[in-house]
Amino acid sequence: MAEPTMIYKITILELLNKSGFPLSNSQLSDFFLDTDLTDYFTIQQTINDDEEAGLITSHSTHSTTTYSITEEGRKTLELFQDKISKPLKKDILKYLQANSITMREENSYRANYFKADKGGYVVQLRINENDVPTMDISFHVSTKEMAETMCNNWKVRCEDVYTSILDILMN
Repeated sequence: MAEPTMIYKITILELLNKSGFPLSNSQLSDFFLDTDLTDYFTIQQTINDDEEAGLITSHSTHSTTTYSITEEGRKTLELFQDKISKPLKKDILKYLQANSITMREENSYRANYFKADKGGYVVQLRINENDVPTMDISFHVSTKEMAETMCNNWKVRCEDVYTSILDILMN
């Protein structure tokens, strides 16, 4: 039997490969915690190890980090796929089937901000549908607090904003 750390690393690759879209740190962690495979700190170290090894890549915004499997990760998964037991593979598929719609929606709304060259902050708000931008808006605001507030409110209010803008532009 393979050592647990190796199984965790391969399981992360399997989750990312089977999902077909990037998963957030919390989405990856939830699988391991929900199935009682390991503790939070071990999974964080394992995610970090996979990233350092070039098996996964991360994309960070101000509040969320998502991970994607790399080509090297796919090759590694192919070589070590037999290390994942059939019950664990079933658990992965079950988890993805039960949560994929919610996970995809959570990852469809992006909010980020950065310091502008001439002062203030630029807030970027985006809705993606099937990895295609449906709406992409940028704002310039004067303070970091304003930028953070907009980003934090985006996931809660983005559908209302999208609908309102469409209504205004179509009428």
